[in-house]
Amino acid sequence: MADCQPMACRNAALTAANRQALEGHIAALDTTLADGDRLAPYVRHRLQEQRRETASFLIHHTPEPTL
Repeated sequence: MADCQPMACRNAALTAANRQALEGHIAALDTTLADGDRLAPYVRHRLQEQRRETASFLIHHTPEPTL
């Protein structure tokens, strides 16, 4: 499982706890990036990229509302 990449897996199951953890990760990235001028350019870029990928994953895997 060391090579597991759930955000790249078509068979990933996103539970409410997973979604909450990923949203918390985005919040932590936002906090770190808010002080982005103190980060090395490459580190800032990678964190921004990670935030975009995580947010995109959550948007793409938002459950459809039930009728």
